[in-house]
Amino acid sequence: MAWEQVGEVGVDAGAIWIGDPCYIMGDDASHRVHNWDDFCDTLGDKGWPTTHQFDSGMYVSSGYGDGTYPVEVKRNHEGRIAEVRIVFISEDES
Repeated sequence: MAWEQVGEVGVDAGAIWIGDPCYIMGDDASHRVHNWDDFCDTLGDKGWPTTHQFDSGMYVSSGYGDGTYPVEVKRNHEGRIAEVRIVFISEDES
């Protein structure tokens, strides 16, 4: 199975969120975040580490910060997405 680029993700906060949106979006969300300040408040005194696990997902810092990053997937034999990756720093940039 080869990696296939399926799109790009824009980053303007130096980090990306990984999680199910039903936990943070909508009036009935169990961990509702109303705005950016609410999200930042959930970090408390932890500051901005490179990763942080929440009950509802996690965030990961994005390589060199803001920008547009490719999103790639690998599919299983049924064509279902088996893996996803976001390349923040390519091997050429390492």
